[in-house]
Amino acid sequence: MADNIRQVKSINVLIEVDMENRGLIKNVERGSLADRVGIKAGDRLLAINGETFKDFLDYKFLITDEEVELVVKHKNGSIKKYKFEKSFDEGLGIEFKNPLLDEIKKCKNKCVFCFVDQMPKGLRKSLYVKDDDYRLSTAYGTFITLTNLIEDDFKRIVKMRLSPIYVSVHATRPEVRKFMMKNPRSGEILDRLKFLAENHITVHCQIVLCPGLNDGEILEDSLDDLSALAPWVRSIAIVPVGLTKYRKNLYPLRPFTKEEARKVLDLVEERQQQYLKKYGTRLVFAADEFYIICKRELPSYEIYEEFYQLENGVGMTALLKKELEEAMSDLPSHLYANREVSIATGVSAVEFLRKTLAPLKKVKNFKYHVYAIRNDFFGHTVTVSGLVTGTDLLNQLKGKDLGDTLLIPEVMLKDRKVFLDDVTVQQIEGELGVKVAAVDLDGRKFLSELLGKK
Repeated sequence: MADNIRQVKSINVLIEVDMENRGLIKNVERGSLADRVGIKAGDRLLAINGETFKDFLDYKFLITDEEVELVVKHKNGSIKKYKFEKSFDEGLGIEFKNPLLDEIKKCKNKCVFCFVDQMPKGLRKSLYVKDDDYRLSTAYGTFITLTNLIEDDFKRIVKMRLSPIYVSVHATRPEVRKFMMKNPRSGEILDRLKFLAENHITVHCQIVLCPGLNDGEILEDSLDDLSALAPWVRSIAIVPVGLTKYRKNLYPLRPFTKEEARKVLDLVEERQQQYLKKYGTRLVFAADEFYIICKRELPSYEIYEEFYQLENGVGMTALLKKELEEAMSDLPSHLYANREVSIATGVSAVEFLRKTLAPLKKVKNFKYHVYAIRNDFFGHTVTVSGLVTGTDLLNQLKGKDLGDTLLIPEVMLKDRKVFLDDVTVQQIEGELGVKVAAVDLDGRKFLSELLGKK
């Protein structure tokens, strides 16, 4: 279910589409070029150097000129031109209401494991949008399938050097990928990846693994095919399928058993040694969730190399463990004022946190609690923190000893304010009577929040 973390990331970068207001300015940075010439929030950028722009890629390309002319429609309806000189890499200081400056390219697949299809009704509309946009992939690291790209899109990727690209592969056998994705074009994946590799576009791949569909020999074939494209295929993440309790009238899928997860890890670790000798990199990495399923100790920090797929749940625990241990190497013996805090997290992370934070028990005047939030909303097979809802948090923490502050991972929230079910941080604080702090999962920052350091 580590792929759910990637899904949350995708959800959080979805764009509000309003094509009639393409180029509408949301904010202007104070002191920026745009601010100095009088451009303001609510104005609309129409053209740059006499050219309109298709999307944010065109915008970024056009503003690299050292002499720039902007055509702006102001809120009062007047249209003005602004000319100025700038350095090659200097931005304008403009933030658009729609950062993509275009409509999202939507997914045309019917994947048997699609997480969006497993969500309940009644959530905000953006959560049901299935994006499959190469521009979001290169800008935000979201995964795409390559099935909706036309030849001009591939040429544009190469021409503009849009690298790296993040690709959902799942299987390289055409018949298997077509079955899993229900799209006749999905069988072209190897040809598409070879084209990108031949043109020196770096690709990070993910395989959402479904028991009985793309594991075993099929997974071995996928790894053989993808590793042959190294070094342009830079990393391969193996993540277990995420299942919710809302899988009604969908293809029958089930979670991995402990023994099945063990076999996946044995294969990954065997291939890592082969690839390390052949390519100088381990190349393939399993999501943390596989280690949790089969209760195997997670690899050390060094195994994950560059942490290319951290937001896919790959190496996240090892990185946080190292950062916390380093930060706790000089713990204070005591705090000058009494402090009591609580930490709420998904079920999969609770034992790790309790074990890793154990040295904090020696700090005098400091007390902490770690609470696992069971996912009643999506179902108990969903254990990651990023899919914990405000409703479950409220229901399970009422009456608990929470101390002065409740710490939650920021991945639970959109814009650090709202949970997936639209419950707000302000509501949580009001009903639980405790201050809520969303924390970045950086070990040193996390420890500082815990101890109340400024």
